[in-house]
Amino acid sequence: MENQKNEAVCVTTCPGGCNVSMMSYKAATMLAKEGVCRFVRIAGEKAREKDTLRLQEADKMAEKWILVEGCEKRCGQEAFSIAGIQPDHCLCVTDLGIKRENKIDFTPDELDRVVQAVATMITGESDNL
Repeated sequence: MENQKNEAVCVTTCPGGCNVSMMSYKAATMLAKEGVCRFVRIAGEKAREKDTLRLQEADKMAEKWILVEGCEKRCGQEAFSIAGIQPDHCLCVTDLGIKRENKIDFTPDELDRVVQAVATMITGESDNL
């Protein structure tokens, strides 16, 4: 994906600590580093007020929101609901055929699948990386 600054596309990931949430986080930070989106980090239920303020502040400039959930628990969606924001696109990593496990390790192939899926949501193109 060519390096272009695009802070109007905001990507947020679930705040969990398992393999699929770690992949979500890594994919979002990689894409933000490439300049194709802005990564808006949330911390989860222990920091709801900060998450709400962070999401609402980013929403002032956001033209598109992409939420990357690790699994079907939908922890990220809860933070969006509390902030009164509806993401434009939502991806659940387990829907890509990656099993949720209570570990932080993942393979490069699994990460690539997540990066490709998020990049497609950002650009609408499937061969962008």
